[in-house]
Amino acid sequence: MPLKAADDKSKRVKLLEDLQRVPSLSFSQKDWLRNELSNLKKGIAGEREAAYYIDHYFDKGENHVVLHDLRFVIDGEVTQIDHLVMGRASHFYLLETKNFGCNLIINERGEFTAEYERGRFGIPSPIEQSLRHERALRKLLERLEIGGRVQKQLDIHHVVMLHPRALIERPPAKS
Repeated sequence: MPLKAADDKSKRVKLLEDLQRVPSLSFSQKDWLRNELSNLKKGIAGEREAAYYIDHYFDKGENHVVLHDLRFVIDGEVTQIDHLVMGRASHFYLLETKNFGCNLIINERGEFTAEYERGRFGIPSPIEQSLRHERALRKLLERLEIGGRVQKQLDIHHVVMLHPRALIERPPAKS
């Protein structure tokens, strides 16, 4: 059952749009703003589309609660989880959304590369990002004294959701 929708990011989008019109900015600053705005809009669209599918899947469910765009600060560290699905039996699913409409290459060292027509770009590992979210979530749940049923260890799973056109190339499982 969906419990929390994504926060409104329209003010952030508007700020980046307004900043682009500042005449004293250099070409590189305007280029950076243009890229930042484009990435933000793609990210918002990807998270919105993912939320739609997640909500539809869990809409009638009584055993799961869905939170979108969960942001909290613990020990001075800011955490923003794209989608969190909590199950009754202490199962948590951290879903990280990446809206890459390209090929995604993962090498044997776990490094991620996005491959577009215009070139390849290294990207931070969404799996490492999700593992950081897990550590913060565990701290938060511990502080709130929220534990599993009958002292069962919390079961946290990681899922990376990609754009439907994204192709994933990964090394053999042994490496």
